[in-house]
Amino acid sequence: MTLTISKLGDRLGAVAEGVDMNALKAGDAEALRGALLDNLVLCVRGQKLEPQAYFDAMGVFGKQMPQPSASSNHPVVKDLLILSSEDRDVLGDGKRIVVGAAWHTDDSYRAVPCSLTTLYGVEVPPTGGDTQFVNMYAAYDDLPDATKARIGPLRVVHKYDSSRKGNKIAKRTAEDMAAMPDVIHPMVRTHPVTGRKALYLNPNRMESVVGLARAESDALLDEMTAHATQLKYQYRHKWRQGDIVVWDNRCTMHKANGDYPQGARRYMLRVITEGTAPA
Repeated sequence: MTLTISKLGDRLGAVAEGVDMNALKAGDAEALRGALLDNLVLCVRGQKLEPQAYFDAMGVFGKQMPQPSASSNHPVVKDLLILSSEDRDVLGDGKRIVVGAAWHTDDSYRAVPCSLTTLYGVEVPPTGGDTQFVNMYAAYDDLPDATKARIGPLRVVHKYDSSRKGNKIAKRTAEDMAAMPDVIHPMVRTHPVTGRKALYLNPNRMESVVGLARAESDALLDEMTAHATQLKYQYRHKWRQGDIVVWDNRCTMHKANGDYPQGARRYMLRVITEGTAPA
């Protein structure tokens, strides 16, 4: 097989075909990493991997790290997280929960969030269940200079259970919550590899802008979110079974859609890779 990489969206997204992640060649590994840096979201199409093989293969993108939710971890490969149509708020009301149904970037409630997320579509519904992404480089670049000057120094409080959250989140144990104190991140971060600036937002985890009154803080966070999630910055991924999608949380946001037919099954496995503190 010969690796080919082609564009998926206008502002972000690429697809890699002709590669088997069970037996990845060294040159192909470098090409995949480069394609991800250039396109922010990379789909590696047509894969068939056992859970351990998938986890191991994702090491090509970075050092894998433990998942934050033990209740949803794979029964055999503990550092794989299961995301499925069967997800329920086990510690809460027990009702169905669509993980990531509002715009967000993964793990921003941590002092050191993961850098990349990879999701393997083991079983996908016939329709619906798309994942949407936005290019946060482009969203920042298009801001007026005066806005860039205003938000450049600002820092934002992020927390797991924000009062501003846009969707239902899974209840965590008191022990888990105690281990997740509020953290503060810059509103604009510089990517540690590319050196480019990007808006760093997470509408589902942001609580307030440090130093601003609540009304002004809410207005600014709402304004930046509305700007960043415009259709012109988006790529919408329509899943195929066997897709592995990798995205860079340092320069994107994403959201899941739970609009697949009732009774349809969606079963995905997630790996996250180590990152550095936003700066």
